[in-house]
Amino acid sequence: MLHTSLFQNSSVRDLAWVLASPPIIQGNIDTCHWTDSAFWQQQGHAFHNNLLQADTDASALQHLLKKQTDRRLGHRFESLLSYWFNNSDQYQLVAQNLQVQDAEKTVGEFDFIVKDHLNNTHQHWEVACKFYLGLGDTAQLGNWYGPMLKDRLAIKYKQMQNRQSQLSHHPASVNILNTLGIRIQQHICLMKGRLFYPLTQSKKTPPNLVSNDHQQGWWSKTNDFFEYYKESTLRWCILSKHQWLAQQNFNPMESSYSTTELIDVFSCEANPRPICVTGFLTDSPQQLEQTRGFLVAKDWANAIIINDNSNQI
Repeated sequence: MLHTSLFQNSSVRDLAWVLASPPIIQGNIDTCHWTDSAFWQQQGHAFHNNLLQADTDASALQHLLKKQTDRRLGHRFESLLSYWFNNSDQYQLVAQNLQVQDAEKTVGEFDFIVKDHLNNTHQHWEVACKFYLGLGDTAQLGNWYGPMLKDRLAIKYKQMQNRQSQLSHHPASVNILNTLGIRIQQHICLMKGRLFYPLTQSKKTPPNLVSNDHQQGWWSKTNDFFEYYKESTLRWCILSKHQWLAQQNFNPMESSYSTTELIDVFSCEANPRPICVTGFLTDSPQQLEQTRGFLVAKDWANAIIINDNSNQI
């Protein structure tokens, strides 16, 4: 796997992560192909020289990212993918965020339509970058939630598999594609990100749909976090959303905390939201990220957990 820590520029590290990290879901499911780790390892290797060049001069990449007015992480992920498509020897970006209207109503939007020159096909790509925390029985697809509990892995998977990836079959889409001279021959879905298991859970069991090599982290309430890391010498940093992608390098200019200090900072808020944190061994030569997780409030997801338990009785 391509090591993102090789690169100095943080945007280039994120681009390397987008290419090299394993997808959460992989394989052929009905008419949709979910790209696998082997594919991305190959793409990361093929794009290595481009990454090195961008690390020397990242102006083009930075310009593309600054053009993105929507600062949400999913849009950053899409911008990084568009940079790869536009600079890849294999792919040609034909359309991005192409909206489909039917009687002045939006039917949907194609994330990407690309020409694969290697296979001489037009492909429709639907992509997502997601971070889910597992509650209760983590083998169940329905038990994975976003940090704010609104987003769910099961719902997003069904949306991508059954609706978004099938957009080209809608009559309004057919008209647009015919006008553009495009015939979609392959439907591709991509979901990258991380799954975060309960810190004290010894066995990490993912749902059947999830790939064995998916990237993992942990989540914890403050009491369990303290018990687990009270003797640790790790220094903790709170990550902004734009730091959620690639492995982080320790920056001595940024605030860092001991385990106790981190809990104090987190608990100062009246209604603390989940925070993504990473731990560093600052006395090691590389000072690379050692572990990543979410710290959550003591009442986080209690209603969902109670509901889940009551359904299983």
